[in-house]
Amino acid sequence: MSNEEVEKLGEEKVALYAEVKKYREDNDALQKQKILLQQKCRQAGSAIIDQGTKIKTLTHEIDRLSEENDNLRRMLGSNKDDTE
Repeated sequence: MSNEEVEKLGEEKVALYAEVKKYREDNDALQKQKILLQQKCRQAGSAIIDQGTKIKTLTHEIDRLSEENDNLRRMLGSNKDDTE
């Protein structure tokens, strides 16, 4: 093997190491991004569950107030009939 071939192989080895290092850095960045996105998805899931609970509570409250409103209207309507 000549010096030129050895030198060329050495250069290729350095280039391959640089490429591997770049891929590892890219992979590390993607892993960090994945972890961040998983955390954000968990937060969003929790917020969705909280919103569902609030919607259910508010729907129940609306139903209760609507029923109370209907009862009051009936009472006021029956009072009008009594005064006439």
